Amino acid sequence: MRLSEDYLNELRSRNDIIALAQNYTDLRRSGNTYMCRCPFHTEKTPSCSFSEEKQLFHCFGCGVGGDVITFVKLIENLDYIEAVKFLAQRAGMSLPDDADDAASKKRLRLYEMNRAAGAFFHKTLFSERGAAGLDYLRRRGLSDHTIKRFGLGFAPDEWHYLHNYLKSLGYTDFEQFDGSLVSAKNNNFFDKFRNRVMFPIFDTRGNVAAFGGRILTDEKYAPKYLNSAETMVFSKSNLLFALNYAKNTKADYFILCEGYMDVIALHQAGFDCAVASLGTSLTSQQANMLSRLGKKEVILSYDSDEAGQKAASRAINLLSEAGIRARVLKVEGAKDPDEFIKKYGADAFNSLIEKSAGAIEYQMDKLAAGFDLNTADGRAAFIKRAVPFLAQVTNEIDRAVYISRAAKSADIPAETVKKAVESEMFRAKKRRHTREQNAFLRAPEDKVNPDAHMLPKEERAERGIICYLFHNPEALDRIDKQLTQGFATAFNKKVYEFLKKIIENGDTPDISLFNEEFEPMEMGRITKITQDEMFARDSAALPDFINVLNSRGDAAKPPGEMSDDELLEWARKLKETRK
Repeated sequence: MRLSEDYLNELRSRNDIIALAQNYTDLRRSGNTYMCRCPFHTEKTPSCSFSEEKQLFHCFGCGVGGDVITFVKLIENLDYIEAVKFLAQRAGMSLPDDADDAASKKRLRLYEMNRAAGAFFHKTLFSERGAAGLDYLRRRGLSDHTIKRFGLGFAPDEWHYLHNYLKSLGYTDFEQFDGSLVSAKNNNFFDKFRNRVMFPIFDTRGNVAAFGGRILTDEKYAPKYLNSAETMVFSKSNLLFALNYAKNTKADYFILCEGYMDVIALHQAGFDCAVASLGTSLTSQQANMLSRLGKKEVILSYDSDEAGQKAASRAINLLSEAGIRARVLKVEGAKDPDEFIKKYGADAFNSLIEKSAGAIEYQMDKLAAGFDLNTADGRAAFIKRAVPFLAQVTNEIDRAVYISRAAKSADIPAETVKKAVESEMFRAKKRRHTREQNAFLRAPEDKVNPDAHMLPKEERAERGIICYLFHNPEALDRIDKQLTQGFATAFNKKVYEFLKKIIENGDTPDISLFNEEFEPMEMGRITKITQDEMFARDSAALPDFINVLNSRGDAAKPPGEMSDDELLEWARKLKETRK
C-alpha cells in the first residue's frame, strides 16, 4: 500500500530517530552525528552513525541504513506497514483506512490464531483432559500463579483436538499449517502437538509467536521437546523465551538457561531476568537483542556435560562480540537450576551467581582440564593449548593477567608465554590478511549490487546520476533523453527506475518512499548514495557520468570465468580504480 508523501513526512517528524534509537542502543555524540555499536550485527567498535539533522542512520560495518521506518523494521522485525503502524501508534497518529496489505493481514491473523490456540491449550490444562499435564507441572513445583503467568497449557493425545477447534473459529487447514499448529501427510491435516505440556513463546511485544511442547511419555521416536517450525511470525534465531518478562527486570544482568523449565523455575524463585534460547545454541541475533536492552553482563547457566560446555563457549564468543561480559555458573549438587533451587533455595542460588566465574577464567579452566600439571608433559600440553586461546583475548590487561596465570600453572617464566602468545597473534594476523586477499580476488564484495565488482567505473557513474537526480528531480527529462544505453548494474537500475516513478507521480524524492520496495540492506545503500554531497549538486560531472554509461562496451567477464592471470590483472585494475 502506497502512503502519501505528506503522511510519511508527518510520521517522521513526530518520531525523532535519535530519541527512538536511544530506547534500543547506547548512542554517543560524535561531532554532528551520534555513533553506537550497530544493533544489527556484532562488532567491537562503533560503526553505526545517526544524523539528527537528516534523520537518517547508516552502518559502515554491515551496510544497513535508512530512516526511522527502516530502523523500526529492523529492530522490531516488522514489515513495512507494521513499522508504519508502530510509529503511528507511538506518535498518536491514525493510519489511513486503506493502509494495509496482504502480508500485514496474514501476520495479524497468524498472531490471532496463535493467541486462540494458546488460550485453548491453557483452558485444556485445567480440564479433565489436561489432568496429566497439570500433575506434571505441579510435581515440578510450579504454582498455579506461575502456570497462569506463563500461559502454560496442554495438548491431549488426540489427532484433531486443536485442528477442529481452530476450524470452528474459521481458520483453514492451510492457515493452521502455515502457523505450524498442524502437520500434513497426503493432504490430511492433524495436530502437530499431542500429549505435550505446552509453552507459548511470546515476542517482546507480547504476541504469541510460537509454541514449545514437552512430551509426557518416553516414546522412542518422539522428541522430548518439540518447537514450532519457523513461520511468518516466528524465527527461533530472533527470539528468546521469557524475554517479554525479563526485559523489564531491575537486575543488572540476564541469566541465560538451556530450557523452559529452568527459566520458569527461576522466575518463580524471584530471578525475573532469566531467558532461554529456543532449542538451539545462542545466536548472534539473540546476543545483539540482549545488548540492545542495556545489560552489560550475562550469567550462563548451561548443563555441565560436553554439549553444555560447547554451547557455553559459543555463547561467550557471541556475547563478547556484542559487547557483553559473560560469567559462567557452576551448579554443584544438582543437575540444573530448577533442581538446585528446590534443594537449596533461592538464597543459595544467588550465592552461586555471586561466585560465578568470568568467561576467560572459565575457558582457562576448561583448557587445563585433563592435563596433569604436576608433570612436564602435562604442563607443556596445557601451554600449547592455552597459547592460541590467549592470543584471541583482545583486552591487553585481561591477556596479561591470564598469561601470568597460565605461566604460573605451567611453572615457566611469564615472559616465555608472552612471547609465544605474541608470535601466535602475529601469525593469526597474517592468516587474516591472506584470507582477506583471497576473498578480494575470488568473491564479489558487494551483496547488494554484485555487478559493481565487475563494473566499478559504470557503477560509480550510476551512483552520481541517482544522487544528482534525487536532489534535482527537475532534471529527469534531460537525463532520460541523454541516457541512451541505460544502467549497467541491476540494483542501481532498479533504484533509478523507482526514483523516476516517484518523480513522475509528482512526489518529492524522499528516503521514506523507498521503504516499501527495498530491503534494509538495500535501504542502507540507497541512503549512502543519495547523501553523497560530492554528487548531489555537481551538475558539471553529470555529462561525464552519462557518457560513461553511453560509451560502455560489453560487460567484463565474470571473475568465476577468468583464468588466474586474467583474475590477477582484473584485481590490479580494480584496485587502481578504488584509490
